Amino acid sequence: MLQRFVYLLVGGTAVLAGISFILRYFSDIQPVATPEPQSVWRFEVAFLLTAAQWIALAVVALAAVSVVVLLFRSGRGARAP
Repeated sequence: MLQRFVYLLVGGTAVLAGISFILRYFSDIQPVATPEPQSVWRFEVAFLLTAAQWIALAVVALAAVSVVVLLFRSGRGARAP
């Protein structure tokens, strides 16, 4: 179980880093980056990437909390007589 959460944590972190990289270094995707007339696809792509970024952040946070809880519980159970 712990191994699955660690895999989820690592995978989610990779996805989050990838999306953050795209939004940071390819800022022409974001709708406010250019003075030219705004096109609908830029709003849609920016919205989808931002939503995916928040979802990945939530997955990473939940997986990290799950790993900590599982490690805490396994540590307490090993010390109990």
